[in-house]
Amino acid sequence: MATPKVRSANAASTSVLAPDLPNISTLKDGRSYEIFLVKSENLSKNAQDSIFKLFDQNMYDLQKTSSFPYTERSKREELFDQDARYIVLLSPPQSLSSTSSPFVNGNNKKGKAKEPQVDFEYENLLGFCGFRFDTEETLSSRDAEVVYCYEVQLSSKCRGQGLGKKLLDILEDIGRKRGLDKVMLTCLKSNESALAFYTRQGYIPDEIDPTRINEEEPVDDDEEEEEEEVDYRILSRSLERT
Repeated sequence: MATPKVRSANAASTSVLAPDLPNISTLKDGRSYEIFLVKSENLSKNAQDSIFKLFDQNMYDLQKTSSFPYTERSKREELFDQDARYIVLLSPPQSLSSTSSPFVNGNNKKGKAKEPQVDFEYENLLGFCGFRFDTEETLSSRDAEVVYCYEVQLSSKCRGQGLGKKLLDILEDIGRKRGLDKVMLTCLKSNESALAFYTRQGYIPDEIDPTRINEEEPVDDDEEEEEEEVDYRILSRSLERT
């Protein structure tokens, strides 16, 4: 069940969640790129297609034989759920320049400003982080208030440029400013490069990670049935200020 803090985060505008976005930065190779935050409902069909295409190219082979297979329909429903938010990286920058802006402003019938619709081409998409605000169970009676990171996907043309870390840094900052407990995510064990990346960023097996639970449970020599091994890890990073 959503708590007041989670409901408040879900109701917040992108400008409230990330007041420093959009902004423009530079890759290690000198290319400039733009970072912005957008709600899934404000992504154009073209932008949604671009996000799905990048996800599918990166993840289809990994997930088709895993416990998380997907169809295009099922994955689109997850990616573009009404509560989903996206931190998007585009190059070259568009919205802060005078032309070719991906943002199309509009007003609703009552004259109240709406968040702009966002449109961009696949060729300009460097990467994205998809997330939601939610509650997750813990081993105690209290649920954790979390930012759940569903996806961190980067184009092959910009890996090794520090963009994955950039996306997580922004995500963690958003969650920290909302007073949430931690960032959580699920990663396939077969995705070894991603697991190594998250470990470098300070993510550890969460208390509800099945593998961690099995490793920490005392072994019963008389127990004949073995626990079925899962093919994923549940990782998290605390957002408590130190």
